[in-house]
Amino acid sequence: MVLMVFFSLLLSNSVSAIVLGPLENLLGKIRHTASKIFQSVTTMAAAKHNQEEDEEDSDSEEAGDAAHTFRAETALLTKVVRKLSALNEVCDHKKHDVGTERGMDERDRWVLASLEADHREGWNRYGSMDAVGDEERDLLNDTLRAQTSMAESAGLSLDLLNSWNLNPLELDRARNLAAATYFLGPHNHGLRAGASETARFLEEAERGYVKSNPYHNWFHAIDIAHCVYRLLLLCGADTYLTGVERFAILLSAICHDIGHPGVNNMYLIESSHDLALCYNDRAPLENMHAAKLFEILNNSKCDVLGQLTTTQFWEARRVAIDAILHTDAAKHFHIIKEVQMCYEMNSDVFERSADSYYTDEASFPTAQAVDVFRLPESRRFLSNLMLHIADMSNSMKPFRICRIWAWQILEEFFAQGDNERNVGLPVQMMNDRTKMNRAFSQVAVIEFLTAPLAFGAAKVLPPLGPHAAAVLQNARQWQQTWLRDAAPAPSESEREAMGERIRKLQNRYKDQVNM
Repeated sequence: MVLMVFFSLLLSNSVSAIVLGPLENLLGKIRHTASKIFQSVTTMAAAKHNQEEDEEDSDSEEAGDAAHTFRAETALLTKVVRKLSALNEVCDHKKHDVGTERGMDERDRWVLASLEADHREGWNRYGSMDAVGDEERDLLNDTLRAQTSMAESAGLSLDLLNSWNLNPLELDRARNLAAATYFLGPHNHGLRAGASETARFLEEAERGYVKSNPYHNWFHAIDIAHCVYRLLLLCGADTYLTGVERFAILLSAICHDIGHPGVNNMYLIESSHDLALCYNDRAPLENMHAAKLFEILNNSKCDVLGQLTTTQFWEARRVAIDAILHTDAAKHFHIIKEVQMCYEMNSDVFERSADSYYTDEASFPTAQAVDVFRLPESRRFLSNLMLHIADMSNSMKPFRICRIWAWQILEEFFAQGDNERNVGLPVQMMNDRTKMNRAFSQVAVIEFLTAPLAFGAAKVLPPLGPHAAAVLQNARQWQQTWLRDAAPAPSESEREAMGERIRKLQNRYKDQVNM
């Protein structure tokens, strides 16, 4: 009997400790959260009541009192239900839609954060070098001056680095190295990286690229790093991406194609290449590129992330791997869909943001756009989008540069096609040099790949509007090149069909890009 009493007490205490205690804590949090919700509702009710009082007609005050009260309570109830529904949706899905925070005041945001248990760091982590101490800022400024001097000594003007006229294929090794060093500099992310580690990192990265590749080479890496640098700057990324995230994207740009063998994933898979076997046919190239990036960083002499905390390092690793994996061509239409979903969920915010930008470019991003962009899922999406746009940016640049890079990548495609023919594999559509007209192929690339990305992204990030316009202009240039150089000359029906494609592209631009 004594033993039964003892074990009963022990069981009771165990239940209290294991179940009742945590349950009481949970209920306490719910009561606290509920009080916040009802404080918010009370505020809404008071505001609604005051509004109704102002709008009442004094001559019919008594007669209309009941009707006004009913309408006020109905409108209030509707708002409360919508608010609770949004918060419940957040809890059910463990993450909220991109537009959920729109229109919420500070109390509402507190409720949302409480229900999400989203332990975000303070917004000051988005700041630039202004957020650091005086001593650290002086050190970072000294580094910036040294990198700027290095670029200028190599014959690179800041005007060129900050324009879309930079073409690494036209630069020598020293100037490309100076440009890459500048792109990775602290003025772009506010983090400190040792000068010797940065130099060694870039040397190892350059060594990792295959020099004989016409396209996927070190020049391409510099080109994409330049594009990411420009996108981060133009789109005001320092207001919504952390310094760690921005640095990780820039490092990813440098190594996003490192070790590329000059053939695509399909070739690797169909030929049972070691990379395809290693990564089980799942994005073998992109997985290899990400792995090589961190192989370099694992060398202490190249570790530009060595100053980061453990938490920051894992954040940088996640961002870098995810961004590189999203350069896989198989992810392209998924990214376009994400862009479209992001816009549709926040169309009113982005429409106002675009109107503001086209009135005053310095106004972007607006406070409302920043609120959307700072959401965790938005930051992941934008980090991947920045690198993917950069990797697809050839057709968004001045035609002179666009044409040079197009010729380079087509030459690499044709070399792969020659290999496919030699080993008995089917020659992929873009790879047959005997059948493919270069200019004609580039119209198709723009029409089906680049334009949907550029037009959609410009609606979310208005500073990309000029690049969307460049895509359309380059399509016209390729059309003219095809008409002039095609042999045999295009027939009248072929000319009309091409003209119709360009007109449709122009109409899509007018419909989708708010210029």
